[in-house]
Amino acid sequence: MSSPPDRSPDRSDLQELALRAAAGSRHDLQELLSEIHSRRLAYPGARRVLADPADVDDAAQETLIAVARGIGTFQDRARFTTWLHRIAYNAALEVLRRKGRAGTPSEEIPEPAGTLRRMSSVAATRMDVENALRRLPAEYQEALRLREWDQQSYEEIAERLNLPIGTVRSRISRARRLIAIYLNIIPNR
Repeated sequence: MSSPPDRSPDRSDLQELALRAAAGSRHDLQELLSEIHSRRLAYPGARRVLADPADVDDAAQETLIAVARGIGTFQDRARFTTWLHRIAYNAALEVLRRKGRAGTPSEEIPEPAGTLRRMSSVAATRMDVENALRRLPAEYQEALRLREWDQQSYEEIAERLNLPIGTVRSRISRARRLIAIYLNIIPNR
């Protein structure tokens, strides 16, 4: 007996998947992100702004992150693909803005403040700190970037990420500790 053919969701299936993800289903969000990635659904919106394939790839990745963060705001008033293309378009504009600001590779990423700046000046180059930051789990990166680069208070971060303040403090603390381990400032115990 053969198994049914593996088929990707069509537009109406994507709509339903997106609505379930917006309602809080982590499983459906993962499936939705997988479909966006495998079917390259973010690319048309990004290509409206960008010509360089590497930049389009960057915008597509940023689109996935933005969908994961913002899926709770998706409503059935528009087609999911329309909503997605708008996010991809905005991500592409952000990539374009960053390229316009980037004079040298070291200027591409803003200088961190506080703890990360001290780590950078004491034990490592700025590139080392950025590489360590990229190794962090996404939820740690997000909280730490909001704190170190955007200089947001713990309360502001908790509100923005819709998390308890204790969770925000914990993520930032763990992120700083992991970066210190990655930079060999403290031993990994």
